[in-house]
Amino acid sequence: MTQPQQGTFYGVGVGPGDPELLTLKAVRVLNRCDAIYVPTSRLSRQTYVADIAASHAAADCAIVPVTFSLADHAATRQQHWHETALEIAGRLQAGQDVALVTLGDALLYSTYIYLLRALYAVFPQAQVETVPGISAVSAIAALTCCPLGEGEQPLTIIPAANDLEKLRTLITSGSGVAIMKIGRRLAQLIELLDQCEALERSVFVARAGLPEQRMELDLNQLRDAPEDTGHLSVILVAPKCEEES
Repeated sequence: MTQPQQGTFYGVGVGPGDPELLTLKAVRVLNRCDAIYVPTSRLSRQTYVADIAASHAAADCAIVPVTFSLADHAATRQQHWHETALEIAGRLQAGQDVALVTLGDALLYSTYIYLLRALYAVFPQAQVETVPGISAVSAIAALTCCPLGEGEQPLTIIPAANDLEKLRTLITSGSGVAIMKIGRRLAQLIELLDQCEALERSVFVARAGLPEQRMELDLNQLRDAPEDTGHLSVILVAPKCEEES
């Protein structure tokens, strides 16, 4: 019996959430896949990623939710991705094309990175193609007309961390900073930006492009915000203008 031709695994960035911010290539790939895996978590109440995938999938495409692990232990998380990778490897070996969709860009703070690593571990011969997506950083810069880089100044993309001293150094340097993975640290970040006299050159957007989008050009409006306001949000700190440096 002739073995089926191996399928391709696609990592597809679908942008920050606005269904119009998909690339033509992303639409084409989703339309041709036999199965599309959609990451979810027990903390997520949103279905927009699944909705985007389903709207561009073929009629006979399997939409497979993947509840990614939030366990504290790395071994538990790795086992979860290992099991998912084994399932996908089986589909690929059967000749199916498989995609994993992810918010933003597929290789910027994405669950795709973990699954791709696990897939190569169980199936080193896997054929893989990554489809880049519009990142939340780029989308929020466009929404707020906030420059990301000017002249020779660098831009740093950094997740919010418990130790904020690295952020303090970046902000006070005057370069552009994009702060991601804010979560429940929003109040701390606003206080830090205030201390660094950077509130006036900072903008905040949560759930960019979605119906519940929140945009604040005055971050003082967020001082008493509910604890979950920082979920799916980004703060951009614009670089200082040349005459300010």
